[in-house]
Amino acid sequence: MGWELLVVIGLWMLAVTVTGVSLVQEMRARQLQERVARLVRTRLTTEEEAPLEMPEEEELRQSLPQRLFKAFLLPWVQRLSQWLPQSGATLKGTEELLAMAGYPLGLTATDFMGLRLLCTFIGAALGVFLPLLVSFWRPEWFDPSLPLFAIAILAFVGFLGPVFWLRRVAQRRRHLIRRQLPDMLDLITLSIEAGLAFDGAVYEAARRFKGPLADELMKVMREVTLGKPRAQALRDMAERLKLEDISLLVSAVHQAETLGSPLANALKALGEELRKKRLRMIREQIAKLPVKLIFPLVLFIFPTLFIVILGPAVIQVLRTGFGG
Repeated sequence: MGWELLVVIGLWMLAVTVTGVSLVQEMRARQLQERVARLVRTRLTTEEEAPLEMPEEEELRQSLPQRLFKAFLLPWVQRLSQWLPQSGATLKGTEELLAMAGYPLGLTATDFMGLRLLCTFIGAALGVFLPLLVSFWRPEWFDPSLPLFAIAILAFVGFLGPVFWLRRVAQRRRHLIRRQLPDMLDLITLSIEAGLAFDGAVYEAARRFKGPLADELMKVMREVTLGKPRAQALRDMAERLKLEDISLLVSAVHQAETLGSPLANALKALGEELRKKRLRMIREQIAKLPVKLIFPLVLFIFPTLFIVILGPAVIQVLRTGFGG
């Protein structure tokens, strides 16, 4: 069993080396393509549109894991995605979920399906490697059915893991947008009352804020700058996020423009309504806390209290008996 394990480890290291070399070559090619694209974009972009593009700022805002993913894993994800179908209900649902999550890591729907396939392969490879490692260190623990069981479990986890991660990212992002929206509306309202037009007020508010809501509004402003009607850009944002609060904002802006009513008053009223709604949600969550605490109380706290209170008495009874 020892020499077989050494052969497997050697083949594994050879595969990792070949993969690393190909990834480095792919990374250099991608860097060259990005430099050429950035140079062309800089030449073609006018001076007025440059503040809205901000490619360097977006790149610098990326974390180290995001840069490593784009440099090493994204080329393989894109290669695997070429094997998958480019249309269908699954891709449409994935595209909607990616839009709500803000397209993390720059993934498209096909790239995300390729990521799921890559994670499945990685899980299956770990399912092969880990049982061999167990057989090397603890031969008595090894069972012939262990590799098959590990491959099935880890491949299943690798296939579903990215979906749970993406849903978690989308949920957190939508929650942050819901929290930031009232403050953003206040800043937009103040800017409009100070004399700015709606587009200028939105741009100033998005420039001063940090977070997903500012990113979405900046995207709206870029689309408007490129020629898309403002109402359509706002509706597209509401369609991407699928948040009731954003839909209310789009409806308020459209209604104010249609009826000719003051936009600042409509935004101020909407901000107050959203704060009241958030306060009601907080109160509902507080009211649900006693019910949510029942399970940990019964499962964790009460048994510990019983052990601390009744433990000495039980020990004393066991030592002396009931008659002692």
